[in-house]
Amino acid sequence: MENQVWTPLKLLSWTAEYFAKHGVEEARLDSELLLAKALGVERIMLYAGFERVVSPEELARFREMVRQRAAGRPAKYIIGRTEFRSLQFAVDERVLIPRPETELLVERALAVLGESAEGDFQLMVEIGTGSGAIAVAVAANFAEANIIATDESAGAVEVARANAKTNGVEGRIEFLRGDLFEPLSPLALEGRVDLIVSNPPYVSEVQWKKLPREIREHEPKAALAAGPEGIEMLKRLIVEAPQYLRSGGTLLLEMDPEQRGDVERIVSESGDYDSLDFHQDYGRLWRVAQLSRK
Repeated sequence: MENQVWTPLKLLSWTAEYFAKHGVEEARLDSELLLAKALGVERIMLYAGFERVVSPEELARFREMVRQRAAGRPAKYIIGRTEFRSLQFAVDERVLIPRPETELLVERALAVLGESAEGDFQLMVEIGTGSGAIAVAVAANFAEANIIATDESAGAVEVARANAKTNGVEGRIEFLRGDLFEPLSPLALEGRVDLIVSNPPYVSEVQWKKLPREIREHEPKAALAAGPEGIEMLKRLIVEAPQYLRSGGTLLLEMDPEQRGDVERIVSESGDYDSLDFHQDYGRLWRVAQLSRK
C-alpha cells in the first residue's frame, strides 16, 4: 500500500483479493466493513465517494485493521459492532458474535409472548445473555415483556448492559451475573416465569477442535463449547427450567440440528413437559426446540 494514491474503490479491490488469498470467507464484505470504519462512514457511503483520495491517517488505520483480519481476528471484533435484527450491538472478545440463525430464537420468543392477552405483562428470563442481543431484541419489539437476563461472565454482563442502553431498553431488562438459574434463587420466582430463552453452548470438544481458527482463537470458548458431548448445557437447562416455569410456560432453546434426538430423549426422561416442537432456521435446519411445561 506504500507510495500510491489510494481511493476507496482501489482499496476495496486490493483488500478483497488479499483477504481471499488468506482464506477469509467473506472477503469483500469484510473489506467494506473495515474500510467504512477506517473512514468513519457507513458502508453505503463508500460507493458514493469511491474516487476520493484516502488520507495517510485513514490509510494507516485501515492497514492495521487489514493486518488484524488477515491474522484471523473477526471483522466484527475489529470494528467493535454488529447488526442483529436491525439493531446495533457492540461486540468484543468477551462475547459471542450474534449469528443470523439466532434471530429465529427471537422470532419464536416474540410469538410466544404475543399469544398472551393484550396488555398482559409477561416475565421472560434469558439464560446466557452474552452481548444481550436476544433480550434487547425482544424488549425492543415487545413492550409488555419484563425481562431478566443472566450470564456467568462479568464482562458479558457489562457488554449487554451497554447494548441495552444503546438501544433504549436499559430500564426494561435486569441483568444478573451467575451460573444458569443461580441468580434467580433470591428472587422467589419459582413457578412464576412465563418464558425462558437460551442460546447455550452446544458444541462438543471434538467439534470445537474443528471450528475455524478465527472462532477458536478469538470467540469465548465458554459461550460455545458445552463439554465432551455438547449436550451438557442443554440437559441442565431442560432439567432445571421447570422449577421456575409456570404451568404452561415455555422453554426455548437454540441447538445443533444434530442434537434433536438427544433433546427428545432428555425431555422424555424429565417428565416435566407436555409438548416438544422443533423449528427450522432459514437454512431449513432444526435449530430451536420449544418445550411447554406441564
